[in-house]
Amino acid sequence: MTRILQALLLAGGLLAASPALAQSRGYYRRPPPYAPPPRNALRLEIGGASLSSRYCPDGYAGTCFSSDPWGALLVSGDLDLALGRGPIYLTVGARYLGAQYYEGNPSIFEPAVGITFKFMPYAPISPRLNAGVGFLVGNNSDTGASLRLGGGLSFLGASPIGLAIDLMFDFGSLGGVGISQVQLAIGPEFHF
Repeated sequence: MTRILQALLLAGGLLAASPALAQSRGYYRRPPPYAPPPRNALRLEIGGASLSSRYCPDGYAGTCFSSDPWGALLVSGDLDLALGRGPIYLTVGARYLGAQYYEGNPSIFEPAVGITFKFMPYAPISPRLNAGVGFLVGNNSDTGASLRLGGGLSFLGASPIGLAIDLMFDFGSLGGVGISQVQLAIGPEFHF
């Protein structure tokens, strides 16, 4: 009888414990992933530019005339759009170079498109390189095109608003006259 009683107690204990064993074993849902950091950027900058021109009426084999360099106020805006998950961005922008009108040098409006390579985009300081083309429109209705090469630094790259510094070299032609530019600009960079 003791054996039967022991077997019944063991069976009753197992039956009583089975609902507790059926409970979950601490399974928790994974937390939702963090929102990805912003990849696109809008830069609004102000700065200065140094321009010089070279005119060769008989082509570069003949006599050429060079002007003294002149300065211009630079106001620019660039929009960087991420192309996939890599470091390559499509950059669309425009800049206005306001020359002093009493010196006779042209003011230039330059819409541009290019490719930007951003290195370490979420670091506190992230460098970038840019190459592109621009369409030059002078205030005297002259037109032309240019090749743009340069780079810059973005400070506070992972925050919603950062600081951008850019240095660009621009080589092209405006109304048949060769134009070279060096542009330096600084301003806020909005990440979205």
